[in-house]
Amino acid sequence: MKRWIKDPHTKLIYTLICGLGICLFCFGNQIFHIISSAGLGYTLIKTNKSSNMPWIVLGANMFYLSSLHLQRQFFDELGSYSLDITGPLMVLTQKVTSLAFSLQDAIDQKKSDDYKGTEMQKKYAVLEAPSFLEYWSFVFQFQSMLAGPLVLFKDFREFIHTDEFPSPLHAVVKKMGVSVFFAVVFIKVTPVYSIDKLKEFEFLWDTTFLYRMFYVTIATMMERAKYYHAWILADAVCNASGLGYDKQSQTWDLVTNVDALGFELGLNLKESLDSWNKGTMKWLRHVVYERVNPSIRTVATYAMSAIWHGFYPGYYITFLSGSVFTSVARQVRKTIRPLFVNDRGLKLVYDFFTWLTTRFVVAYVTFSFIILDFTPSIVLYLRLFCCFHVAAFGAMFALPKLSKHLKNRGTQPQPAARVPEAQKQAQKDTTERVKDNAQDVAEVTKPIKKENEQPPAARKNKGEDDSYYGPKAATKELISHEFPEIKSYLSNSKPTNDVWTTWTMNNAAMNGTPVQLKTG
Repeated sequence: MKRWIKDPHTKLIYTLICGLGICLFCFGNQIFHIISSAGLGYTLIKTNKSSNMPWIVLGANMFYLSSLHLQRQFFDELGSYSLDITGPLMVLTQKVTSLAFSLQDAIDQKKSDDYKGTEMQKKYAVLEAPSFLEYWSFVFQFQSMLAGPLVLFKDFREFIHTDEFPSPLHAVVKKMGVSVFFAVVFIKVTPVYSIDKLKEFEFLWDTTFLYRMFYVTIATMMERAKYYHAWILADAVCNASGLGYDKQSQTWDLVTNVDALGFELGLNLKESLDSWNKGTMKWLRHVVYERVNPSIRTVATYAMSAIWHGFYPGYYITFLSGSVFTSVARQVRKTIRPLFVNDRGLKLVYDFFTWLTTRFVVAYVTFSFIILDFTPSIVLYLRLFCCFHVAAFGAMFALPKLSKHLKNRGTQPQPAARVPEAQKQAQKDTTERVKDNAQDVAEVTKPIKKENEQPPAARKNKGEDDSYYGPKAATKELISHEFPEIKSYLSNSKPTNDVWTTWTMNNAAMNGTPVQLKTG
């Protein structure tokens, strides 16, 4: 798009018209909800000048979204799934609320010279409020209208006003290929491991625990294929239009919503979650995690995510369990991991074990998100003996005691830092060498009293010094041989027959800085 349309005003109109057309084609008169929610947010942003404006916008838009979630859940004749306006409205809520917080961040920066916002708040602060056309073009941005990803307003504005970027052809072809692969997996393989089987009586009561755990893990993995397909395809569409180039990393991953490989190979729960639904994770971090009390930020973030998704019981089971497992995983990593990192073999074993455990935990936590209903989810947890919940709560009580025990014994492990330690040892060796050199220099230049030496008063007429150090040339030869690092200084001095040399090492030399020499 950007290669043929250069004028920013024309780009805004083109983006708005395309987005309106897609919404009308897919949702018909339901587009009214998009206009209503976006209009509500725009009015509040323009009229409310208090510092609480972003929270008011967040509350109002979440209330509107929640009302449609409840309508879909209790009054939708098509059941638990249908193509309705709630999907685009979820993306819209992210856009409007993130814009409100970015505008307030800019106001706070202008008011205070000692602004203490986070790096993300400073990066995405919007210094100039959007115009009417700019706002509605942002709302109906066609590239991410249906399935995301989230594009923050500052990135959208840069997209409109930037013309120069490398060709996205390679990135688009690659992402299209990956998207097609996951589409095939979802169509051909997912039915073999149907998620509906998790509700069947025979599966719950006539199979072994290991089979149930294995099946849940594979079924949830196959279910993720449809999300990979949709999000990677949306990413390719964004790149094809010129949106998504990251100047800092010089890649087309600025608005990437998922890293399938990163999620499936994550060594812990946090690594996996950081690779999943990145746009939503960025939004939650921007509007909740970095703005609430640290003691409740994890629970508050998961709660906001659950409400944003809807009100099916499965969502809340997943997110409440997720908050517990995230906290426990962080505690395990802090206490247990340092025991293994100093040995390469043990670390490989630890990494494999944590990767495998993470696969089971992800499946265990997320199957209720897919099932949605309360009773089938609880029954399946009971048939899995709530094994990971028991382990998590056990770890909550055991790990602090273990950490205290290791600390009292003086064996509290610390993460290895081989490079810094090596640098520290090298610096220590250099300092010791300089100290030794200083002592040797002092020994070499120690005053040598001549036999039958006359008192100082008797030598003053001879133009001699108060001390005898030997001829400068001889001293120079000896020092140059023993200490090459000061040879360059000696080579520039001018020897004379009637001048004697005093070599002194100052305090800076003892700290590893270059030796300073004085001639007298």
